[in-house]
Amino acid sequence: MTDHALMVADTSHPLVDLSLVIGQEFPDVETCRRTLKDIAIALHFDLRIVKSDLSRFIAKCSKEGCPWRVHVAKCPGVPTFSIRTLHGEHTCEGVRDLHHQQASVGWVARSVEARIRDNPQYKPKEILQDIRDQHGVAVSYMQAWRGKERSMAALHGTFEEGYRLLPAYCEQLRKTNPGSVASVFATGQENCFQRLFISYRASIYGFITACRPLLELDKAELKGKYLGALLCAAAVDADDALFPLAIAIVDVESDENWMWFMSELRKLLGVNTENMPRLTILSERQRGVVDAVETHFPSALHGFCLRYVSENFRDTFKNTKLVNIFWNAVYALTTVEFESKIAEMMEISQEVIQWFQLFPPQLWAVAYFEGVRYNHFTLGVTEMLYNWALECHELPIVQMMEHIRNQLTTWFNNRREMGMRWTSILVPSAEKRISEAIADAHCYQVLRANEVEFEIVSTERTNIVDIRSRVCSCRHWQLYGLPCAHAAAALISCGQNAHLFAEPCFTVGSYRETYSQMIHPIPDKSAWNELGEGADGGAAKLDITIRPPKIRRPPGRPKKKVLRVENLKRPKRVVQCGRCHLLGHSQKKCTMPI
Repeated sequence: MTDHALMVADTSHPLVDLSLVIGQEFPDVETCRRTLKDIAIALHFDLRIVKSDLSRFIAKCSKEGCPWRVHVAKCPGVPTFSIRTLHGEHTCEGVRDLHHQQASVGWVARSVEARIRDNPQYKPKEILQDIRDQHGVAVSYMQAWRGKERSMAALHGTFEEGYRLLPAYCEQLRKTNPGSVASVFATGQENCFQRLFISYRASIYGFITACRPLLELDKAELKGKYLGALLCAAAVDADDALFPLAIAIVDVESDENWMWFMSELRKLLGVNTENMPRLTILSERQRGVVDAVETHFPSALHGFCLRYVSENFRDTFKNTKLVNIFWNAVYALTTVEFESKIAEMMEISQEVIQWFQLFPPQLWAVAYFEGVRYNHFTLGVTEMLYNWALECHELPIVQMMEHIRNQLTTWFNNRREMGMRWTSILVPSAEKRISEAIADAHCYQVLRANEVEFEIVSTERTNIVDIRSRVCSCRHWQLYGLPCAHAAAALISCGQNAHLFAEPCFTVGSYRETYSQMIHPIPDKSAWNELGEGADGGAAKLDITIRPPKIRRPPGRPKKKVLRVENLKRPKRVVQCGRCHLLGHSQKKCTMPI
């Protein structure tokens, strides 16, 4: 190898150009430094900087006696630098261990930037392992962590910049999505961030026009630099998929912030509809949520999430048989059925009565709860919020909201396309339940009392169906919005199509209407006007700087709350035959002689 060129082919580092020649140019001195640092790491030698200023950069191998040396100088009249002299031979043995002085935090940040752009969840322990495998260099966990933090800031901006950009972001959201609500609130003389509330016009329209009057409320803790909490109110579409209506980020979960969130939700719904339907609201019923619902939605029926109630029951009694009877009591449609299950439970433990005083059946049991759950017993919003918090906790607040907006946009687009492909009257999940009801209907004897009333006779009991009022004495039709097997038997007997007697919210037409509006993209922040009017039309200016909340993440690795997906699902209901009363099969599949 001559003194005038360093030409090395290193297949283990395909992304690093290891060639240096006299006359080679660099756009600036910083690019020159980075290139030489990359070469030193790739070839495992230490670089010592002899001189570095605005006009020249001189570096040599740090090993005594090794002739490797490079001199880079500024080209006259232009900002570029070029290699003037180069001694490209190494006589030293290079760096023998895995530690390298040039493997700085900045180098780590540049090395992982592309990977972090695609995967913000890239962990520091994965970074240090990948750097060791790809470059043969050992970096510490703290170097990897700081390198990731620096790379995240370069890609997405700092956490502090995210709070500063919030007023401009809210203005852009309202401009690009007219009719949407986006407002940010600060507190104190320093204008520290307190609350952010966002609801897209597409979600508002879909909920009011076509969704069931059912809302789920829950929260997730954020583990980012400034902590906080993510609050959400979500509805359910015709095909039982979650439909986020309003999202908020608050500095801390508190009774005050829940009161504010429900106030904003009430204003949002009040502005957009003349006759607000009587809502059924499901939550874990913490005291702050209960007070907020009672204050702003006094006519709403506020029930327990069954996962929360069942977990408390299971942990209290630790009896599998008792838990199974409890779930049968939950699903009991009539008060008679419910009371019979309670009697069974009391035979096992008299303490059940004391537990019912803490969790009144009027707030969770189907037989007593006055709201309409539409077969939703647990909070699907919990898993969604947990995933958002996991995916976004390392992003600045604006990037976090953009991640959520992008996911909502994808959901709307995919579901809109899916809805256009359906040719049935009802959505697939409702079609399946109606088909099951029709199949079960053949087991019953139908006696017609008049044009609208029918007596449905089975070996188990007799039920009365009124097809005009759409009620059945078993209460299934009114509670779930779809004709039960008794109603299907009555409808079939008089030549009616049972599919046409489902509530409108289960139709394909309603589903298409739910996702008919678009969630529009927001321009890049470089195009935002940070000195425009505020959310109230001019009273608040966007040049007011919002600073981060004062609550910061404590030192040390945060504890992770493990949320198992299987815990989010209710236990499978035990089927009991109406003919032989044995468990494990239905009446239509019964083979026992009667």
